[in-house]
Amino acid sequence: MENSANGMALNALLLKTATGDRHAFRALYAATSGKLFAVLIRILGDQTEAGDVLQEVYIAVWNRADRFDPKRGGAIAWLSVITRNAGIDALRRRRPGHVGQEFCDRYVADEKSPFDRTLAGNVSSELAKRLDRLPDSQRNAVRLFYLEENSIAEISDKMEAPANTVKSWVRRGVAKLRAEFEGDSIHEFM
Repeated sequence: MENSANGMALNALLLKTATGDRHAFRALYAATSGKLFAVLIRILGDQTEAGDVLQEVYIAVWNRADRFDPKRGGAIAWLSVITRNAGIDALRRRRPGHVGQEFCDRYVADEKSPFDRTLAGNVSSELAKRLDRLPDSQRNAVRLFYLEENSIAEISDKMEAPANTVKSWVRRGVAKLRAEFEGDSIHEFM
């Protein structure tokens, strides 16, 4: 839980929002929309699209506020995760069924040497290509689990599929990726 008075106030507003308190929701929006809008601009690079996605974020917050648990983290962290996921979903909608290079680049660790950065970019590019070869369900499940760090339960909700099915998609997708990368040397990515 956040220790600051502001963090505790946001937690209280979000908990009141979960009960359907419209005044608390307005106050929550006023206190957090600027930060969340900035996050979306950074992800999407477009103010108009960021504004549209921000509206989707607050609709999701209104509908899912009852899922917020202050014992698991602060309100701003919870809101930021919803915002980041909505931004990434918007990127996906730009090119349906395609995991873009810019998406994979964000998840490659920032290495120190130019060689390491070049290698990481090439591996990221190769990962994006190979992810694109997976069936939609496996690709989306692997992306949500490993790249966005969603739990199986969260993926199950997002993909509207049973948890055991999601586990199978992740397991099969990773197995296919392993098989594709097996035997590859670093030189093949350069």
